[in-house]
Amino acid sequence: MGIPMRPRTWLTILAFLGLALGLPSARAMGAAGQIPAGTAFNVRTIQTLDADFSSPGMRVRAVIDDPIDVGGIIVIPRGAPATLEVTNVTRSSNMEGHDRISLRVLSITAGNRVYSVATNDVLFKGPSEGKKAARKILGGAGIGALAGGIFGGGTGAAIGAAAGATTGAIVTGSGKTHLQIPAETRMQFQLVTSVRVH
Repeated sequence: MGIPMRPRTWLTILAFLGLALGLPSARAMGAAGQIPAGTAFNVRTIQTLDADFSSPGMRVRAVIDDPIDVGGIIVIPRGAPATLEVTNVTRSSNMEGHDRISLRVLSITAGNRVYSVATNDVLFKGPSEGKKAARKILGGAGIGALAGGIFGGGTGAAIGAAAGATTGAIVTGSGKTHLQIPAETRMQFQLVTSVRVH
């Protein structure tokens, strides 16, 4: 009959097996679960947003459009639900100014967990109600997305700019052009603080 092995001996053997099989250490797993500040990620809206019916604090449904990975390990999958918040709305007059809507990401849901996040703001700006209103602009022309530095703490206007091509404008009977951000609009945000995922 064999001699029973002590618990410490078993632990030593398991540790060597883990190294031999290339199993990730707890330290490596912890590093992979930390999304660092400065990480840029893309989201896509799943509902329409209109300047005339939006207000600060309004929640907007969206999804993560590309997986978020850290060190080659995906920590947030594509399609994960995200909640955006309207942070500011400016409505133009009939003769001048621009409609503006700014958004940030409040939370991301992955698995059974909801992660609160802090991001830069992305600003959508509609066409001017001066000369452009007289032309009754339709489609995405004249509507752009700016980000970051406008509201402080961002890294430049390039972030979120791709969303400008998908935004739209609606011209009412009065000739006023309204900013509308349709569903399926893609935009990019950047984390301003790190996020620990489990």
